Amino acid sequence: MKVKFVPQNIEIEVTPEKSLLQIATDNHIEIKSICKGVPSCAECRVRLLEGEHNVIPPNKSELSLIGTNWYIDGRRLACQVHCFGDVTVDLTEQIERQENQTKKVRGFRSQKQQTESHAVQDTMLLGEKSEEKPKRN
Repeated sequence: MKVKFVPQNIEIEVTPEKSLLQIATDNHIEIKSICKGVPSCAECRVRLLEGEHNVIPPNKSELSLIGTNWYIDGRRLACQVHCFGDVTVDLTEQIERQENQTKKVRGFRSQKQQTESHAVQDTMLLGEKSEEKPKRN
């Protein structure tokens, strides 16, 4: 059995014991995964171009993350896909995500200098309203 990763055009002989994520990691092909195969993050989504019939359909935990989109676009979680025949995997989305990734910085500071504040400091006094309620007998 072979797994072909495109656009890198890397073919690897595989056995069914390992997931696509494990195969890629063992062969220094980067697929982003935060949960390391639990599945809980859905970061390792890949598109199966060929050989969908050589993998088991998604289980409940995978479907809860990807929904039914896999029927439409063929994307699966690499951590959940085990191959039982030749498969071609498209990593274009993974590569684009890595290239376009920007770090989110906490406490963002603007490059603009702050201008003088126009807030007015004043004191406001609140008085009690003295309304007498009629007495009930």
